[in-house]
Amino acid sequence: MILKKTIKMIQKFEYKLIKNRKNSLYLCAGGFEDRVIGIFDNLKELNEKIFKYSVIMEYTAHDTIHEEDNKENLNFLKESLEKYSIHNLKNAIINIDNLLLSRNNLKDRLKELPETEIDSIFIDISGMTNFLILLTLKIIQDTFHAIKIFILYAEAKEYYPKKDEMDEILTLVEKRDDESIMKLSDKLQASGARETLIPIDFRGRFREDIPTALIFFAGYEPSRAIGLLETYRPNIVIPCYGVSPHNRLGWRTKFSIKLHEKFKVFEQYPHLHHLENNLEENITLSTFDISEIINKLEKIYTCNIAGKILYENYNIAISPQCSKLQAVATYIFCQSHPDVQVVFCLPGRFNPKRYSENIGTSWLYELKC
Repeated sequence: MILKKTIKMIQKFEYKLIKNRKNSLYLCAGGFEDRVIGIFDNLKELNEKIFKYSVIMEYTAHDTIHEEDNKENLNFLKESLEKYSIHNLKNAIINIDNLLLSRNNLKDRLKELPETEIDSIFIDISGMTNFLILLTLKIIQDTFHAIKIFILYAEAKEYYPKKDEMDEILTLVEKRDDESIMKLSDKLQASGARETLIPIDFRGRFREDIPTALIFFAGYEPSRAIGLLETYRPNIVIPCYGVSPHNRLGWRTKFSIKLHEKFKVFEQYPHLHHLENNLEENITLSTFDISEIINKLEKIYTCNIAGKILYENYNIAISPQCSKLQAVATYIFCQSHPDVQVVFCLPGRFNPKRYSENIGTSWLYELKC
């Protein structure tokens, strides 16, 4: 089963879209954001089992410091699936410090399922890290065949950093003294960089003695970006800044640009800020519209730099560390372009209270297979 680079259906999520699919599998992850339970917020009026099987992915790590942050949502998911799912498999343990072990844990859990009894799979990415989104889609592709796949996604109502914090954060960046850096780490989602990861299923097909161009989806974690660049060492960087579908969040694009400029994230690397025949001062792409993201990736992949087509003269890598739907788009793009490598960077420190709050609109995406 190969996922095409087109999306068959995009719509607001309603329980009637899934309640008649009785032979379905539901996958989710017990993260710490409020929106992790967003899909079930839409199911609360139901009093019937709508999934045949379900699997929760449970995060763990060598330091257990954030497991308590996940516990409330994890327990809610367990209780909800006892109500809505006929068969609840044991949790698949996702160790954020051991990607290979996590991959094997999820594969082993899914192998317990009888493929002939499942005709559709609902993958709720609301609580998944971006690397887990790619990992899950790849394992589903390898494990099941001729099955309908749906992405479920709950937006948050509010995202950090907030608009009224923007000037304070940029001022702290300019000061750069020890006290300011400590305050800054409390304001952003994550700080520092611990490890650069290239998932085994997304190593791409790199050619020897060819430079590497990294397409970098910039969010709001500049120190993490610096850590990735210092360890990965691309020859050229193509920063891409996310654009929210909501007008009230439009300011976040310029803020991300300013944040990375003041941190001088890309200063020491040759980088491409804009494409030829593109009037944008900086390359931007949607954080939400999967088709639009894929189209922009195609444009970058085939762009002309100094008379040379990018993918013909560079190994291409993508670091999708901004939105979850950009991670979905990256997965689909890589299925069409198996030469492309995917790279992530684990932060030195998470700040769970600085990601998002409350639950926004929930969405359903049917991937065309």
